[in-house]
Amino acid sequence: MHKILITNNLTKRKEIFTPVNPKQVKMYACGVTVYDHCHIGHAMQAIFFEVIRNFLEHLDFEVTYVRNYTDIDDKIIKRAQEMGISPLRLSSDMIASESEDIKNLGLKGANFTPKVSDYIPEIIAMITGLIEKNAAYPSQSGDVYYRVRQKKDYGKLSNRNLDELISGSRDLVEGEKEDPLDFALWKNDQTEDASWASPWGVGRPGWHIECSVMAKKFLGDTFDIHGGGRDLMFPHHENEIAQSESANTAPFANYWIHSGLMTINEQKMSKSLGNHISIKDFLRDWPAEVLKIAVLSHHYASNIDFSQKVFQKALGRLIYYYETLLRLDALGNTAVKTALLPGFSPQEIEESFKKSMCEDFNTATTLALLNKEFKKAQEIFSKKISPERDATAAQLAAKFRELGAVLTLFQEDPKIFVANLKERYLKKINISADEVKQNIVLRNEARLSKYYAQADEIRNKLMAWGLILRDSPEGTEWMIDINQMES
Repeated sequence: MHKILITNNLTKRKEIFTPVNPKQVKMYACGVTVYDHCHIGHAMQAIFFEVIRNFLEHLDFEVTYVRNYTDIDDKIIKRAQEMGISPLRLSSDMIASESEDIKNLGLKGANFTPKVSDYIPEIIAMITGLIEKNAAYPSQSGDVYYRVRQKKDYGKLSNRNLDELISGSRDLVEGEKEDPLDFALWKNDQTEDASWASPWGVGRPGWHIECSVMAKKFLGDTFDIHGGGRDLMFPHHENEIAQSESANTAPFANYWIHSGLMTINEQKMSKSLGNHISIKDFLRDWPAEVLKIAVLSHHYASNIDFSQKVFQKALGRLIYYYETLLRLDALGNTAVKTALLPGFSPQEIEESFKKSMCEDFNTATTLALLNKEFKKAQEIFSKKISPERDATAAQLAAKFRELGAVLTLFQEDPKIFVANLKERYLKKINISADEVKQNIVLRNEARLSKYYAQADEIRNKLMAWGLILRDSPEGTEWMIDINQMES
């Protein structure tokens, strides 16, 4: 069994991953607050944690992955009121939208995707237990607060000094707190379709309690990995730990990992700045794997700055990957069982892949490794025709797809993918495929007739269109020049 090293933000050190149960991994990641369509920052987090789950499964762990929906929240209520619809109607529509986005990104999604509104009785039960343990208290106005100072190790995740903290509440009215640090477990609220009866009056859950309850429901009192964006470390994750450990009298999550933050052209993504990119808008302009490559080219904990240039570079790499697979398939389709060419070992690629990913799920070094192996695969195309060559091509293509599946890459039919990309590009430059083919035929006729200047003139015209040619014994193919291709 390969040893996995994880940078654990709870202990502030890199540790060998040891799950609670040797063959199983239980993992929770905070999902989205569904008051609007999801943007590519949400996709970034979903991609990273799906890849982590996939890799653990690749190592033969049985993984239970939970990613929640916050479907009751101040932002949801405010947006619903602006739209003149009920909060749960808005959140239901946005959950359907996010589910569609996940599918269109080519992600499987979590094993379980619970939403807050389905677990109100469990939330009330946990709050009641915290009150009974004197870890929480109700106010006269119907709010319930967690007593932060009774948790002696509060602040252990975010490394904050209790006396220097301000309230960790999220857009909450102070109410009748005993201490400004105390945070809301239950909020007095009469909003229709967003409030429920409780022992403390009609209201709704505070922000943090939801994740504690849903994690416990699906993963138990203590589980292996808790993830989310770095911006959630405090107060959200800190408060999850406090209330969960007080309620369950057990450690909460053993390993805490946080994805970095995203900017666009070195600015925070914002609708007011005009740089807000929804997942739907992105997918209208780019293949989903462009975003995946742009994301996975970084370590999950890194901050990432996206731009058209970054997406352009990712698209170039994607074209390169799929064209390589297309050429490997063309050879491998006729493969028979035989020895492989010297110097090519799919098993060594597998081991290098695992070694790289075991080092804190480092997708950046892993993609660099695959780049190297794809480049080496080009050597096959210059080899003499032989059963060994074709068998090597077939096994490399299969290994690239197997490892690509872990990274959610290389799963499309390369012939269809490349053809669609070419079609889209030609449409953009207003040139027909027949026109390209006619020029290639004319160029080849000129070459056969030794009219080389005319052949070069046609090649230069195609290059001006952003197309490059590849001559081979099987004929002439055209490809998109990725350096000229626009978004």
